[in-house]
Amino acid sequence: AEAEAMLSLPGYTHIQRAMVSSCGMWWAAWAEAFIDDAQRARDTLALIDANPLGSAAGYGINLPLDRDYTTTTMRKRRLQVAATYAQLSRGKFELAAVEALGSATLDLRRLAWDLSQFTSAEYGFVALPAEYTTGSSIMPNKRNPDVVELMRAVHASVAAARTELEQLLSLPSGYHRDLQFTKGAIVHAFARGLGALELLPDLLRNLEWRSERMQAALEPSMYATDLAVDLARQGMPFRDAYREAANPARWAEGDPQASLQARVSPGAAANLRLDALRARLESLR
Repeated sequence: AEAEAMLSLPGYTHIQRAMVSSCGMWWAAWAEAFIDDAQRARDTLALIDANPLGSAAGYGINLPLDRDYTTTTMRKRRLQVAATYAQLSRGKFELAAVEALGSATLDLRRLAWDLSQFTSAEYGFVALPAEYTTGSSIMPNKRNPDVVELMRAVHASVAAARTELEQLLSLPSGYHRDLQFTKGAIVHAFARGLGALELLPDLLRNLEWRSERMQAALEPSMYATDLAVDLARQGMPFRDAYREAANPARWAEGDPQASLQARVSPGAAANLRLDALRARLESLR
């Protein structure tokens, strides 16, 4: 993000060209998204890292067990105090873990969508590493982003596991054999989800931006918002500035570097605040 803070990239809303953006802003957005996912994973771990041992079938036992000892010995964060809750939490903790995983695979799906679009001939903004593409079964001219597409599909498996767990938990208190099926759901979700997430760092390190294609996709209308803000800063009411900037006659050919360097609001291209993101990431290690 830091190295490419001023590498211009079209910004889209509604899948239509909207404003000049930068690769740095794109990188920073996904960095913060996955930092949020890491935060959620850590918070979920703090919730589920509890010791149920000694709760027996969920109603305690007529022995003076030292449950605190097993909690300390196994380095669990806390004891599940209520014996009956040790059974009630079965499936609930698995659901919490899958929801945390789903937060990350949902972001992975959206990032993969970006790459799927950006690598298409219609965009041409990104070239993927050859090892992350495959040829067509019949069309020799094709190189397909199959790995990215499979990354995009993984969230469907995680979401399905979440739904399965939620439906299994429509039960009264106490143990029920239905809960056996929670194992397959969580194992399947994590096998696919973590497998896809583990591929992402190497893919991102090796993708290549095609700056000439990104530059060619910038058009005069994408500077209209800059013009409206400049007019408002000069004292024109924003409603009038908006109308003035909406006039195509005012859309002069803009300078993407000047546009990006003027974006000094926190989180924008000229002020990415990567120090804050680094600090958050370090706090989660």
